[in-house]
Amino acid sequence: MELRLDEIRNSSDPYQSFLDSLNNKHTFRKYTNALNNFLKLVPAKIYEEELGKNAEDRDPKTLARYFVELARKNPDIVTKVLVQFVKKEIELVQDGKLSPNTIPNHIKPIKALLDSNGVAVPWKSIYKLYPRANPAAEDRAYTRVELQKMIEASPDITDKIIVQMFSAGGFRLEAWNYFTWKDVQFFQSKDGSFKGAALLVYRGEPESYWTFLTPECCQTLANYREVWKSQIGRYPKDDEPLIKAVKYPTIRRLNAFGIKKRLQNIVTAIGLRPPLAPGKRRHKVQLAHGFRKYFNTMMRRAKVNFLDKEDMMGHSVGLERHYERYQEEDFERFPEYQKAIPFLTISEEARQELKIDNLEKIKENLEEKAREADYYKENMNKIIEEKVHEFGQKFIENLEKMYDQENLASKKRLDAMDQAFEKKLAEIDKN
Repeated sequence: MELRLDEIRNSSDPYQSFLDSLNNKHTFRKYTNALNNFLKLVPAKIYEEELGKNAEDRDPKTLARYFVELARKNPDIVTKVLVQFVKKEIELVQDGKLSPNTIPNHIKPIKALLDSNGVAVPWKSIYKLYPRANPAAEDRAYTRVELQKMIEASPDITDKIIVQMFSAGGFRLEAWNYFTWKDVQFFQSKDGSFKGAALLVYRGEPESYWTFLTPECCQTLANYREVWKSQIGRYPKDDEPLIKAVKYPTIRRLNAFGIKKRLQNIVTAIGLRPPLAPGKRRHKVQLAHGFRKYFNTMMRRAKVNFLDKEDMMGHSVGLERHYERYQEEDFERFPEYQKAIPFLTISEEARQELKIDNLEKIKENLEEKAREADYYKENMNKIIEEKVHEFGQKFIENLEKMYDQENLASKKRLDAMDQAFEKKLAEIDKN
């Protein structure tokens, strides 16, 4: 191992230190965009007056270096810059142009830049400026009726899969950038029908987790495999994208951006994206997050275990994750998910099939119990005799054990008395 001088010098670059501190791809994108927007807001004259440097070059790498140098030389002025930035954000909140819950997301990248370069800032005093967060967001989940309309308005099977997987799995929009066919593991009954499927979200990332899919969604995926074969001439391979882009002749992933565009077309077609009213910056239902809220709502209505539900949404469950003993490869949470399948199923036809299946299972259980009752009724005397005989045999065996144990104890006592008597006789003979 060798430490090289050029590597040591490169490691001192403030912007590179910031990038190195970001492990997650999606955090990387969000943090870099938010930091770049902030750095461009800092007046160039501050760098000229404090550092004697020309900051007309708006390159993020250069601005980050200047900002860190300024923070080291004059922490007070950097604190004032941050305070003014927060106050400007608060004005946007008061005008209804920004959610108060968003302000911390704009500050975290700045903190990451300074922390990664060992610069201390009085963050507590800045946090105190934050406006009170909304206890609950004003947007709502999609309704089942709206999801049914989306399915009806979907021009092809690709859109149907998007709607069904989103609502059945409850994952985030960025997850579409990861899915391959090996991330789906189908559960089938003996007759070949689908019971559901397990879906791995964010494969290869530290934040990866398992969620599940409904039988309805599984059937659509199976149909999509047949469409894939008719277009490509073969079934998809395990490592190929789960959903491929439609407009390309070759196999290319339909990524999160493409998914968002297709969803936008669908919700617009059913009238869920009318022009925003003056002063409004959000629709009643978020385009992608509305599915996640629907998933969460249905899981709660189904009385799914809270920790299981949180884990199936990729939420942190604190220390519970360190103490749990679930075997993910055995999909022990699937029975909890099955409680929610009737709630998560979209089409009325599939819901009726579920009801019929449930009624048939109830009928089978009742018939089985009736057969058991008839058997016990017909063989009651025989069963009683067998039980009495079994009890009598065990009682006799226990008595024999007690008798043997008592005999053994008596024998030990007699042996001890004989030994003591012989010892006494030996002492008398000796005297």
